Amino acid sequence: MKPLVLSLLLLSGLAATAQTVPAPTFTSTCQERNDGRQKLFCETRDLTLPAAVGQPLTIDASTNGSISVKGWDGPDVRVRAKVTAWADTEAEAKAQATAIRISTASNELVAKVPNGVERAAVSYEVFVPRRMALALTTQNGSIHLAGVQSAIKFSAQNGSVSLADLGGQVQGKAVNGSLSIKLSGNQWQGSGLDVETVNGSIRWEVPADYSAQFSTSTTNGSLKTTLPQSDPKSRKHEVNTALGKGGQPVKAVTTNGSVVVRQS
Repeated sequence: MKPLVLSLLLLSGLAATAQTVPAPTFTSTCQERNDGRQKLFCETRDLTLPAAVGQPLTIDASTNGSISVKGWDGPDVRVRAKVTAWADTEAEAKAQATAIRISTASNELVAKVPNGVERAAVSYEVFVPRRMALALTTQNGSIHLAGVQSAIKFSAQNGSVSLADLGGQVQGKAVNGSLSIKLSGNQWQGSGLDVETVNGSIRWEVPADYSAQFSTSTTNGSLKTTLPQSDPKSRKHEVNTALGKGGQPVKAVTTNGSVVVRQS
């Protein structure tokens, strides 16, 4: 077969493969209600970004918003930004929301809020290639991560954090918020998990056949676990044990909060 014909066939095959990946389905909608004192305006903005090579996608939701990131099999980054503003009149609220710009410069997703916009929130629902590195920050909002295997760092000041079906090297901290961790498969794929919260509970879901070096603790709280602990290095507020055949470290600790570990 001639090289040109072979190349055309390969390109056609790649294009056909790309077309078989269904577009992700966003779930974020504008369903907030007025609080009775001020008028509300909300809108969603959908963006598509290239998946930059060699640098993490940084998402800054410090404008009173949450972040949800899910892995998908497409080649690019799909974003839905939900912009909400409150003011004395609906026209003022709409003008303030419209003035907020979503910047994507330097592979950073961040809302640019002009002076004079006092009550606003911008949240992000994002689909990324599963191996894309991430750096996430919220000030007054939650973080949800699912289906990604990469280098991930997160920081949440006032909000809960949910981690499900992850791999890679995951590190992060919540100050005032709970941690929900759902492990999947039979072992951690990657370097490990190391997360903490200061003022919040921790809820683990661990498969029955999971293998890992498992560690969790609370300084000022109760700990309940259904893990089989034949000879763990454990105290009243700590569990540190090898699950199954052992493996990569998975660790979550809290200072002021309870810990519950459920094995299913």
